[in-house]
Amino acid sequence: MSHWAKKFFRAEVFTPGSADAVAAAPGEAAAAWKALGLKRGSRVLDLACGTGRHSILLARRGASVLGVDKTPAYLDEARRRAGSMDNCRFALGDMRRLPFEGEFDAAMNLWTSFGYFAKESDDLKALKGVARALKPGGLFLIELLDHAWVRRRTSHRHWNRQSDGSYLLQDAVLIEGPDPRVINEWTILRRESKPLRTRFVLRGYDKPRLYASLRRAGLKPLKSWTALVGFKRQKFNGRLVVLARKPIR
Repeated sequence: MSHWAKKFFRAEVFTPGSADAVAAAPGEAAAAWKALGLKRGSRVLDLACGTGRHSILLARRGASVLGVDKTPAYLDEARRRAGSMDNCRFALGDMRRLPFEGEFDAAMNLWTSFGYFAKESDDLKALKGVARALKPGGLFLIELLDHAWVRRRTSHRHWNRQSDGSYLLQDAVLIEGPDPRVINEWTILRRESKPLRTRFVLRGYDKPRLYASLRRAGLKPLKSWTALVGFKRQKFNGRLVVLARKPIR
């Protein structure tokens, strides 16, 4: 991972297992189950699974799930939460170097877990890895921040109160051009502790750009939504959810 990513993807800065995220997970997992046409026994790849909140819920419905993530601490928490479930496994891995070949009925990448690499070619490597991992006809669900919405925002600086009582200031700078990105500076304020400052860089994907990348990777986009029914964050504008399929040759 890049230097900034090692600093950002840690529990004291960003945790995919926050109380708000866990509370939203049942609706999101149900929406993913329906969109991907899953059934008992379906093999699912949860890419950038974080602490496994979606993986575990899909496994409880009967799917066989493998969650892959780059952050060891997140995976430790995922394994603790999964307990002794034999149909829910977790592995440390880089999404650019997926070793799978035609093993999964479906794959998913949720919660804007895509677009953090320094080069667009690395994003493409990740999507090609998804295409290889899927069986012919397999489905891929990706959900991220819509850069078209980001461009329309009049303010890129705002405060949020977090579920743990802390305050988060997000200060974003847009870089446009052939490879649009967002440089986001975070300041986290907690009682009786010094302000924590960090930054991350996110590549900007709107629908045309994401569709083009999926096609280049060998996946066929099928449909898109601004939010899936069941995603609690549908009140937050700016989401882009896309379903794609690996063609049957």
